[in-house]
Amino acid sequence: MIVTAKHKRVAYLLWLIVVPFLFFLAFYRFPIMPYDYANMAIYLAFLIATMTTSISLDRASLTLEKWVVFSVFFQYGVLAEMIFMQIAMFVSLFLSKSPTPKLFRFAVNSISFAVISIVSSSMFYLFGGSLLEMKLGTFLLAGFVYASTYSLINSTFMYLLFKWFKRNTSVLKKVFWWDYVATILLLPFAITFWLLTRQFGDKAFLLIGVPFLIVLLVSSKYMKSNKLNDMLSSSTVIGHHLADSLRVDDVFHTFIDKIKDVIPYDNAYIVDLRVGGNLVMLAYKEGEFSDGTPTRFSLPLKRSEGDGLDLEVTKILLTKKSVASLNGYTFDSSVESVITAPIKRNQKTEGFLILTSNERYAYEDVHIKMVDLLTGYFATAVEKARYYERTVEKSVTCGLTGLYNFRYLESKLDEEVVRYHTGEVSTLSTIIFDIDHFKSINDTYGHQSGNDLLCAFAKLLQSYEMDEMTLARYGGEEFVMILPNYEKREAIELAEMIRKEMEQSSFEIIPDLSENREPTIVNMTVSIGVATLPMDAKDGKELLRNADRALYIGGKQAGRNRVGVYEEESENVVS
Repeated sequence: MIVTAKHKRVAYLLWLIVVPFLFFLAFYRFPIMPYDYANMAIYLAFLIATMTTSISLDRASLTLEKWVVFSVFFQYGVLAEMIFMQIAMFVSLFLSKSPTPKLFRFAVNSISFAVISIVSSSMFYLFGGSLLEMKLGTFLLAGFVYASTYSLINSTFMYLLFKWFKRNTSVLKKVFWWDYVATILLLPFAITFWLLTRQFGDKAFLLIGVPFLIVLLVSSKYMKSNKLNDMLSSSTVIGHHLADSLRVDDVFHTFIDKIKDVIPYDNAYIVDLRVGGNLVMLAYKEGEFSDGTPTRFSLPLKRSEGDGLDLEVTKILLTKKSVASLNGYTFDSSVESVITAPIKRNQKTEGFLILTSNERYAYEDVHIKMVDLLTGYFATAVEKARYYERTVEKSVTCGLTGLYNFRYLESKLDEEVVRYHTGEVSTLSTIIFDIDHFKSINDTYGHQSGNDLLCAFAKLLQSYEMDEMTLARYGGEEFVMILPNYEKREAIELAEMIRKEMEQSSFEIIPDLSENREPTIVNMTVSIGVATLPMDAKDGKELLRNADRALYIGGKQAGRNRVGVYEEESENVVS
């Protein structure tokens, strides 16, 4: 909430007009019972004790001081109740954490509480209520109307205040509901306490007040402990989800999605800290969106000393002023609170988790502990996922050329055949390449030179890679292309293009068998075989076998440097 000078002028002027007048009205126009100052001092002590102990329900924090205020009203009248509410409001100024200026908050709350007191007490008397003797039924009805009016007027003031500052009012629905429920539930305590006070005097504090405070204190401690247990339980579940994620991207997305179950946020960012202090955004979530470029947060290209991003400890920033201490990091104007947490591996910070909230004072010390626990889970899961990806990559790729190996080729071919049979692709073509006279190249120039030429040919083939194409080293000097949705004619045209480029290319090597090891130019040709499903085969193995037959019969036996095409009766030669 940004309080401008205009806001302050309006609030202070209204206070001067409204509050003194309403106190005057309460003093001269409403019933007042004789004050017992010792009794009122006990009331005041219970009021302050109750306000310092809050309970959390569905993430809404409630203080239950209304039973004291209501009891004061039933016993002494609206003027005493107004004084007590003003005291309660004054105490709340120092108990609640808010960047809003205290004097402004005092003026606004003082106005609202004064109006609430006058209107709700008027409704009490309107429905037959009295500070003297009255029937229990009348008392219950008037008390219910009084308490309901109290809560509803309070909610109305809060709604108008949010509108005045153009803040999102959707978050108030839960607060209004719990405030009304708490108010109605506290009413019987206030009525019972008033009745016992008339019968037993100050001893009623021992019968109702002290037990209420004990139950309130125990409930508060229990709910905080239960909240912590729930957070720890949710953190454990997140740890299991992260452990089950085998891909790094899956770890990132699982972590960002699930961490909200423990730590509320509006936006989340995972930033990588690289060599030299360079910063790179790895993953993020802004509201429901996590694609493209973040729009609510930007970071510098490189971290600098004194930028406010701590390498060692998690920090919570609860005001816009403290958020602004992150030099070079720009947040959306709606951001009120921020958590920055280092992500460590082997005691070294390798990145940061940054969470933002549009609510003031959204984070507590307990969130620091939870973030530290969760980032530990995250760092371990990322390391495991990277190891898994490296292992998988080694098991499915050729160590020499970097292309897929035969093991991967077989499984991928089976997948593509399934896609054909389910109608995802209309045709499936396969091209096999075999470098001509490769054995004599090895014998002439050496195996290292042969490896260099294999890598050169692999790069040539990679220059033709397209979406959905699979390129693999079949073994030795043989390579395979799997082409979903390629008609046989298209596959033949592609094969012929590659054959011609291979024929026209020159490759420079340094022969490892020669004594002077001078650079040498080598020219190579390639024989090719083409087969297409469904006309040439029924399954993947048959497709590969028939492309191989086309290679040897239509390519090698026809004189090499040819494209052989599989046919049912013969293997035709294209060129």
